[in-house]
Amino acid sequence: MSSLIKYFYSIVTVISIFLNSLFNPAVISPESGADISFLQYPDEAIITLEEAGITDVELTERASALLPEYVQSGGYDDINGIIVSPYYTAKAGGKDIPVYASVVFNRTEDTGALHSFSEIYVEPDSDFSFNISLTGKTVKLNNAIVLPSTLGTQAACKDNVVTATINKTGIYTFLFNGAEQHYGYTLLVREKVDEDAEIAEYIEKYGEEKVIVLDKGVYEYDYVNFVGENDMVIYLREGAYVIAEHLYDIDCAEDENKYFEPSAPGDNSIGLTRYPFLNFYNCNNLTLTGRGVIDLTRLDRRERRGVVFTSCNNINVSDIKIINSPEWSFISYGCTDLEIENVDIIGNRGNCDGFAICNSHNVTVDNCFARVADDTFEVKALGGSMDSRNITFSNCIAWGGYARCFGITGEVNKMISDVTFRDCAVVYRDGVWDNNRIGSLVVVAEQCNGGIDGVTFENIEIFRDVGRAMLVKIYDEEAENFEVKNITYKNITYTSYMPSKIAGTPSDTNTVQVTLENVTANGHKLNRPSLLLNSGRYCDISYK
Repeated sequence: MSSLIKYFYSIVTVISIFLNSLFNPAVISPESGADISFLQYPDEAIITLEEAGITDVELTERASALLPEYVQSGGYDDINGIIVSPYYTAKAGGKDIPVYASVVFNRTEDTGALHSFSEIYVEPDSDFSFNISLTGKTVKLNNAIVLPSTLGTQAACKDNVVTATINKTGIYTFLFNGAEQHYGYTLLVREKVDEDAEIAEYIEKYGEEKVIVLDKGVYEYDYVNFVGENDMVIYLREGAYVIAEHLYDIDCAEDENKYFEPSAPGDNSIGLTRYPFLNFYNCNNLTLTGRGVIDLTRLDRRERRGVVFTSCNNINVSDIKIINSPEWSFISYGCTDLEIENVDIIGNRGNCDGFAICNSHNVTVDNCFARVADDTFEVKALGGSMDSRNITFSNCIAWGGYARCFGITGEVNKMISDVTFRDCAVVYRDGVWDNNRIGSLVVVAEQCNGGIDGVTFENIEIFRDVGRAMLVKIYDEEAENFEVKNITYKNITYTSYMPSKIAGTPSDTNTVQVTLENVTANGHKLNRPSLLLNSGRYCDISYK
């Protein structure tokens, strides 16, 4: 990417933020006595950088792209994956609330950064309003904006304090100082849950022996395995901090296949020879829930995958956080009727994909946040007998530090159909290592043994993409008789450094069919001249 273009867009960003603050000044509303509470992790799990004896630079440099791959993605145990944020203090509704932080990857600078966050709970179905105020401890705060813009939230900045009024649930990401990536802060506002009452209902329904509860505190496991379980609940109460223990030193590619857990292959249907940290196989009617966290920071690169469901049915996953997985964070494979809600994933390592929905039917992913150094919300069709269909992502927020944010990514070895990404947003996406493979909203087939029919991207805003915002591409040059059809981009707004790309195919046996409806790129409605085409042959694009 040319430095001149980057400079131009940085100037545009600063000017737009300035004009927005000038002509649309934030009005901070009086509070209406909102009854709020907040997420708080146990003191024994979360420490400050001072207590760890390291600086923020020393911590974030562990994710530097200048390091060897297996060092950059290696595990460490001197500090957990969530820390007390060194950058901010916060108040919500007049109450001091904790501000935490985790290491993420910033591709633009090829190094790590700290992403800060807090989580607030409000009464269900209530009319509420409270003010959030964020004070910079070690950073200077200017030109604050709140994303996505569809939330309609303005921020005021004075004397190094940023203030905004919150009156609805949602995922609010604050950027400062010309919308720089390094000091992002996300406020998660969700409905309050009576944990005791919820657990009691589960026990009444399934029996006490079928409800596993982890109370607030620190837990350490090699891995946790559930096989053939039916009618079960795993409940991580608010403040339950679950740590994956490091067992296998993986210092190079050869080490990845060096360690074998004999019973693992029989306890999953995805071909893993070591257990995922949290493994579910052949389970039915199972719930994983609670405001707990699963921290995989200690594991080496590809030592284990994160939370994996294979050959499961009627699964509900909600409210948990997954931190710094060394390989794919959340996987469903060969599953039916899967509901995922209010799950957040943060990670800085390569291959720590966020939500990978593979060869599954009837899946919903709602109100989730992911900032990872790889694909964030993706659908694949790997090998096996089952296709991928009827999958919906809604109200999800992506911040992509390396690859793709929403879409069909890579493996299409079976049919993929009826996939929808709706009412979502991209904060940033800054990977440019192969602009024929990566982008914010993508349909990219790299293994073409199936087909793609019916993918809709609707009501999505992209604040900034350093590469391509939209990309449709048959990447497999040897693909024959492969169809990509009924792809729709509707009500999309984005700013990107490069033009979007709908690629034709070199073979007349393949088809690519895309509809663009009300797509706005860099302030202008998209039309054919503003779209980059690579071989327009056998590529059907319509505009509305």
